[in-house]
Amino acid sequence: MDQHQTLSLLNNGIPYYKCAFNTQACEQLNAWLGGFDTILRRMTVGNFNWFLHAMLSYHTWMVIKKQQGSDSNDSDSESDCDDNSDI
Repeated sequence: MDQHQTLSLLNNGIPYYKCAFNTQACEQLNAWLGGFDTILRRMTVGNFNWFLHAMLSYHTWMVIKKQQGSDSNDSDSESDCDDNSDI
């Protein structure tokens, strides 16, 4: 079972997997990608897929780095992340 699926039951008791979908995360992602709109519109499908993967990987890395910095209260880590918070 995928981590984004939950087990639900139909009216007749038959189990089925129901996908969870985080619309708030999707809205935030779309807003963030909107800043790259001009660049994305000019790309081929292959370049778009690569760019999207690279940017999501980079963004995930930055979020994790920021979370670790706030957990440890390390001022150097937090200042590094704050400089790139708009990326």
